Amino acid sequence: MSRYIAAYDVSDDNQRQRVARVLDRFGVRLQWSVFEVWLDPDELVELRRKVGPLLSEHDQFEIIPIDVSPNRGRWRWGSEAETYEPVTVLGR
Repeated sequence: MSRYIAAYDVSDDNQRQRVARVLDRFGVRLQWSVFEVWLDPDELVELRRKVGPLLSEHDQFEIIPIDVSPNRGRWRWGSEAETYEPVTVLGR
């Protein structure tokens, strides 16, 4: 199971609430439109399948891996994804 940040900017109020309900099933809300989710590969596919139809062409939705594995991809709807190096945050 891997940890991700899911962040979105959805213009329609009803669709935004639906996206939040989907994400609520997979993790916890960190901010109004940002969730931390824990997904295995099948759940990642399921999440993408459930969220995709809720988005319009002007909406934005990102799933960003936050673990240390260098082989993770980044998925973005609404604009072309940039390439980022993985970041490791260490506690004190």
